[in-house]
Amino acid sequence: MNSKIPVLIRLAPLLFLLSLISCGGGSSSGGSSSSSVGTSLKAGYQQAKWQSNTTVTYSGDCTMTITSNDLPSHAMATYYLAPTNAGYPTTVATNQVGNLSLQPNTRTATPTILTFNICPTKANTTTATNLGTVGVMISGGNLFNGAEATGIAAMSDNVSYPAPDGTTAYFLDNCNAHYAPRPGQTTAGGQYHYHANSPCVTSLVDLVNGPSHIIGVALDGYPVYGGRDISGNVISISQLDQCNGITSPTPEFPNGIYHYVLPEGVTSLRASLPCYGGVITTAQVALAQTLAICTSPALSVKPSLKITNKLAFEVNKRSLKKVLVNS
Repeated sequence: MNSKIPVLIRLAPLLFLLSLISCGGGSSSGGSSSSSVGTSLKAGYQQAKWQSNTTVTYSGDCTMTITSNDLPSHAMATYYLAPTNAGYPTTVATNQVGNLSLQPNTRTATPTILTFNICPTKANTTTATNLGTVGVMISGGNLFNGAEATGIAAMSDNVSYPAPDGTTAYFLDNCNAHYAPRPGQTTAGGQYHYHANSPCVTSLVDLVNGPSHIIGVALDGYPVYGGRDISGNVISISQLDQCNGITSPTPEFPNGIYHYVLPEGVTSLRASLPCYGGVITTAQVALAQTLAICTSPALSVKPSLKITNKLAFEVNKRSLKKVLVNS
């Protein structure tokens, strides 16, 4: 376990205070500033179907803290293709595929604490989403943006390889997710996270062809939804702003709310949040990015190996204790 973990947790109150002081700080796209305090979204988040592996508490109307065991509530694969350059041992030398190697799933429960400002405000300018955590999902897994470290869309760069148990190991599993290694980590037990709309998460709360419900919260405090509007109609990218945001009614907010949409069937960088539409500080982004980033397979694949589009074969966190402080 990283020796810096306890330091991060001990500094949480200070980081929270600093985030309150610096609300509306700089951003990677010119700065997102706002001096107003937004309307509390507490009533909506209280309706969300947070899974049994997550505990959600509120401090007043504007602060929500999510504690999870850092494992998603749904089933996961037993093997993944993971970056060898993260220090993971190659299970069998012949199993190495480019810069990826076949790795058994060794994730174990690890307490994770995330704190959000749920009185968010729209920013004057958007902030590009960081590599690493951009939000947390009702399943207990994290949400990343649509890119790997190389800038390639993760959903368009999947690789598969036969696993010892007779299954097929993928870079991204059938939940459109996988784990990311941490600095110095030498076992395949990194932070489990999603790069796109996940049927494993939406199925926890949505009915087929029904409206999308809250499936997560972004670092700026705004809710994350699946790809359908309140009438159950599919939302196209053309209906969304550049951050995949939209202001419209939802089951939890029938009078309308700004929220993010993870569109269905999208494999580009727009599969997840390209940017934050709400106020977020430089410190928040920097902290999130230090937790883990996603390394790309990005390789010339041999003809015998199968490149798959995740949504073509199935339409339908991990290891580090972390504190993400929002204001």
